[in-house]
Parts: sequence; C-alpha cells; structure tokens
Amino acid sequence: MQFTVFALSTVPDTATTRRLLGLDDLDDKAVSKVLFHRRKQQTGSSEVLRWDQRAIASLTLIRYSEQGVQLESLTAPQQTEEALLDALFQAASRSSRMVAWNAEDVDLPLIRFRCLKYSIGLPEYWQTWSHAAETHIDIARWMCDSATDRPTLDGIARKLGFPGMLNRSEQTVMDAWLLGAQDDVRAFSDISALNSYLLALRLFAVRGEISGQESAVALEQLRELLAGDVPAYFSEFLSAWGGP
Repeated sequence: MQFTVFALSTVPDTATTRRLLGLDDLDDKAVSKVLFHRRKQQTGSSEVLRWDQRAIASLTLIRYSEQGVQLESLTAPQQTEEALLDALFQAASRSSRMVAWNAEDVDLPLIRFRCLKYSIGLPEYWQTWSHAAETHIDIARWMCDSATDRPTLDGIARKLGFPGMLNRSEQTVMDAWLLGAQDDVRAFSDISALNSYLLALRLFAVRGEISGQESAVALEQLRELLAGDVPAYFSEFLSAWGGP
C-alpha cells in the first residue's frame, strides 16, 4: 500500500484583490486588510477568508510506501504557485490515494480554482478523481460527514496523543506571511501534514489496510526523519509526541 498526505498553507490572494479593486498603490498588508474587512462585511462577523479569496503559499507532502517515509516541503516565493500545484499532481500520479484533513471544504475547491486561474490541465488526474471514490480521503469527513461544529485537526490529534498544531494556526500563517517569515508559513503546512500522517497511519491500521507491524515501522521511520538535520519545529514536534 502507498498513500500521500498533503497539507497547504494559504494566504490572502492579494494579487487578484489588487487587480479587481484597483489597489495598485497599496502593499500586500494593506490589500489584505481590505480583503479581511470586505469578508467581515459579507459574513457579518468572521474575517476567515473563503477559498476563492486565498492563494497557496506552502505545500507539504508526506509519502508512505515500502521504501519508507518521504517528506517534501515547497514554499512561495521560492516556488511559484503553479510549481506547487504541479508538485501536488505529480505526487497524486505516484500514489493511489491522497489523504488530508478537511480538504473537501477548503483545499480541494481552492486547488481546482487555482488550476482554472493558471489553466493547468491534467486530464488523467481529474478523470481518476471523478471515477475513484477514494482517490482523495478526507480524514475529517471520514470521521463525521457533517460540517456542523466539526472538531479541529489540533483538537483531534491531541486527543489521540499526537502533538497537534503546536500553537500554529491560520492566523499565525497570515502574520508570518505579512512579515516575510517564510519558514513560519512552511511550518503550518508541515505540522498539519505530520499530524494528518499520524492520523492516516492510525486510520489505515484500524481499517486493516496496513498491519500493526507496518504502522510501527512507519512511526519509527518518521521519528528518525524528525530527529535529523531539519527545521527546529520538527524537533518541537518530536518532543511533543507522546508515543506510538
């Protein structure tokens, strides 16, 4: 069996907002404030952006296979958004399943919309997606199909003994992006993917699709990866990890 977990960090789509509203004289921070204000006017209370008001700033992929665990992180502006989408599709072409947390509500609509924006075509991927029920597995949707009062990834992960988001949130992503702190933008998608990967291993073990031994080996491989020469927040994640 093989699968790939993916997670995104998203930020305000300032380029589109600037063009549509004629805000060429404003920087990204000011344009973001305009976008948040307009969103609050739309909702009446919340500034949380809808998926079509966002852009992809970071992508993390964690692949499970017989060869072991592989982790890949890509972050803008070192990589264009088109490159991030291409990496996601390349990962999908190599894996029978793509796994994420709560992807159906935000990530997949955003991915489809950005593909329309850049006219990115990958017919074989879309055809496979439309005909295979489990090409994408949304762990949150698998647990509870209702979107009403759904728990967060942080809450579920910590209740199962996993590290959770380590005080990272979409707001910390926004703040880091506005400050140009790309490592902190990447940290959100990395930590989201790590928690989702731990949940996926537990899910597939419970469903009998991988054995207890295979799960234990994968967990040890992940521990070894996190203990290597990697960003400091990987060590933070490993320290917070209470056990297999």
